[in-house]
Amino acid sequence: MSETTSPPSPRNRRPDVPVREVAIFVGLAYVLAWLVFTPALLGGAEPADPAFGVSTQIYVFTPASAALLVVFLVRRPAQRARALGLVPLRPVRRIVGYSLLALLLFVVLGFVATLAAAALGVIRLDLADFSGARAAIEERAPSAADAVSATGFPTEAYLQALVVVFVAILPMSLLWNVGEELGWRGYLLPRLLPLGVWPALLLSGLIHALWHGPQMLIHLRSGGWGWENLALFVVSVTFAGVLFGWMRLASGSVWPAVVAHAANNSLNILGFLTLSAADSPTSLLYPGGLGGVIGLAVVLAVVGVLAATGRLRMRNPDRNGAAPRLPPWTSAPSIWS
Repeated sequence: MSETTSPPSPRNRRPDVPVREVAIFVGLAYVLAWLVFTPALLGGAEPADPAFGVSTQIYVFTPASAALLVVFLVRRPAQRARALGLVPLRPVRRIVGYSLLALLLFVVLGFVATLAAAALGVIRLDLADFSGARAAIEERAPSAADAVSATGFPTEAYLQALVVVFVAILPMSLLWNVGEELGWRGYLLPRLLPLGVWPALLLSGLIHALWHGPQMLIHLRSGGWGWENLALFVVSVTFAGVLFGWMRLASGSVWPAVVAHAANNSLNILGFLTLSAADSPTSLLYPGGLGGVIGLAVVLAVVGVLAATGRLRMRNPDRNGAAPRLPPWTSAPSIWS
């Protein structure tokens, strides 16, 4: 007598990716981005033009706008703030801990990339007169230029410049990256998790990278980038997104991902500006910060460590298709628990 197999109950069925909902979100984010850049594109703007900068400051909020529209008008979950990763804010220790880790991580990785580039002979360091630090202070923090010492490391001016970075530059970067991360890691990443953690991290990172299409087109059109720059940029943003996504999943909150993205954008250059010679050559191999081939290699090394130590192994999302509950899925213990 043959046995019949009953279909899996809804409780045991693995939820599917909400394709229609995700497609609406991605379509909105992309369309809004191109609409914002339309005047700059039609006007022939280049990256140094004010129109490019103004468009960028508006377009960084298009992922958040798309996420809010989908959550409030399409998905309409009972807990909208939770669906975007804005809450819960507990355990506070875990969220604050991962946020501080994010801040420190991208500063350290910037220094590691700079030292690696110097070891490979791609750039030159100046550890005697710190000419690169002096030039950076004069250009980026002129209010501290008068405090630059005649010789050696310009300690007083450097500290004053850091205050400018943390008081003025980093807060603005945090604001702009709320606009991005609320969409990419707050909303999109959890909705892709039924694919598996690795596919969700990589696909959300790739969607984020390609959303930069208007900016990439302007860089290509102006002659500042070649196709090799574009390809490297897309791969770099994709794998940086893996780190941002890990912060989101490990903490259960979008806020550490926001901090990580802001630190990557505004702080990873500190190592290069501090240690390099003022006239050091730069190239596609290493233009500074976590850019170029060497910067990508450093990011890939960190992703490899996370994978090898089990930090990226997580269980499936809720079987009823509800918003994922994070971070209890992590198979390895949290470093902040």
